[in-house]
Amino acid sequence: MDIFKKCHEFTRADEIKALGIYPYFRPIEENEGPVVQIEGKRIIMAGSNNYLGLTGHPHVKEAAIKAVEKYGTGCSGSRYLTGTLDLHIELERRLAKFFKTEAVLLFSTGYQSAQGVIPTLVQRNDFVISDKDNHLV
Repeated sequence: MDIFKKCHEFTRADEIKALGIYPYFRPIEENEGPVVQIEGKRIIMAGSNNYLGLTGHPHVKEAAIKAVEKYGTGCSGSRYLTGTLDLHIELERRLAKFFKTEAVLLFSTGYQSAQGVIPTLVQRNDFVISDKDNHLV
């Protein structure tokens, strides 16, 4: 089948949107951690990485403001090339000390962790047995 034809004929998302149950790309109007406001309704956010609600904590917000003032709004690249800040190294050092381990390597997301760690550990002809919901695909 022609890939473009397949894309044009895909209607499942439109059908789900018409039912009012499409969960993706719904703008969050207010974010109070585990509770958010979407379309004027306060709902429990079960789909974010903000499990502890720390993004709204006053100390975390204050630290973020200070970091933006010092470093700007983002890194200039990936950690591998030009995106490592002294903050990353300090946090890795502190976490390693806390966990009583030689070193720690931070990743921004679980997906990046899997992409960074698994290819490093797994070589040709190795096998990985993994849960289907591991964010690798």
